[in-house]
Amino acid sequence: MATASTPDRDDPPETLTRLLRAELSAVETYRGALARLDGRAAGARLRQICVDHSRAVQVLRGLLLRHGEAAPASTAGREPIAEERGGDELVATVHALRDHEARQVEAYRRALADPALTPQVKAMIRSDLLRRSEAHVPTLEAMLEAG
Repeated sequence: MATASTPDRDDPPETLTRLLRAELSAVETYRGALARLDGRAAGARLRQICVDHSRAVQVLRGLLLRHGEAAPASTAGREPIAEERGGDELVATVHALRDHEARQVEAYRRALADPALTPQVKAMIRSDLLRRSEAHVPTLEAMLEAG
């Protein structure tokens, strides 16, 4: 007899693992961007966003550990950053980073709708992780407007 799937101990770690992998990818992507844009004025803002993503990695690892799960140490690789030959490298990079941030915001919003996550985990996502990711989008958009 087949049994219905119910949210259990395996579901929250899967959701949290996906979020963690996305945050690890963001850290790797921002580090790559910072290496490419070394010395530019945008570096300080990008570095702060990278620090925010590094903090999110630590929060998500802690949540996974509380579920008794091992957290991945890295992703398969960073998000590719658009290469625009003959174009403005900063603009192309910031566009790619902004798109990545928008996807991260949507991932956190989907996680908030996951019935397997506890109210405490959802509160952490809502009050900290989602809020920070949402703040990154306008920061990157302002950088694009400034050119």
